[in-house]
Amino acid sequence: MEEQNKMTAERSLEIIARTIEQSRREIERGSWKYMMLWGVSVTVIALVVGHLWAHYPIGPGANGLWGLMGVVALVDHFMRRRKKKKPITFVGKNINYVWTCFGVMAGGVGLISGILAGFTHLFTQDVQDVVRETRIVYCMSITCIIIFSMGIAGMITGCMLNSKTIIASCFIAGSVGSVLAVVFGGPSEMIVLAGSAVVGLIVPALIIRMKENEG
Repeated sequence: MEEQNKMTAERSLEIIARTIEQSRREIERGSWKYMMLWGVSVTVIALVVGHLWAHYPIGPGANGLWGLMGVVALVDHFMRRRKKKKPITFVGKNINYVWTCFGVMAGGVGLISGILAGFTHLFTQDVQDVVRETRIVYCMSITCIIIFSMGIAGMITGCMLNSKTIIASCFIAGSVGSVLAVVFGGPSEMIVLAGSAVVGLIVPALIIRMKENEG
């Protein structure tokens, strides 16, 4: 009886392991579409924002265009709804949690920083009037934080999918991109963000797609 229970437990673990591995393959097989969608969206918006920031009077206010990512989220939502509904797996659910948390944190940091920037502008004007042209300016690289967070989220996703391609690409994008975003501040950091999106999202999407075609 004890030996039979042991065999049953081993069989159950084997089935669970096989199910998890199958769900990983299925998720990775279709993941390239969403990685491509978000990668292209971030790249295009970053380049447009950087161009407007550098060459037009709107300046840093061009970052308001990041609100268009909400439209991308809607497109992503409708794309997922059009697919046949499949049972939600443990791996898929946790990947959704990872990227949802990243999106909420990135959006929250951007929103709060934008609000504080308005108050800081008013504060520095008051200081300028009182202290004879002395200005106090607080700087924080939001782009660095977002790239770093994106790299971590991508690496966690790669670990869940057991994909070395995603892990390596997101590590390079997150580590190198976050440092360059500090070195090249202002409009140039948008080019860094675009490059990070290409390395961390678009390149892995193309590699996964090519593997699918070969298979």
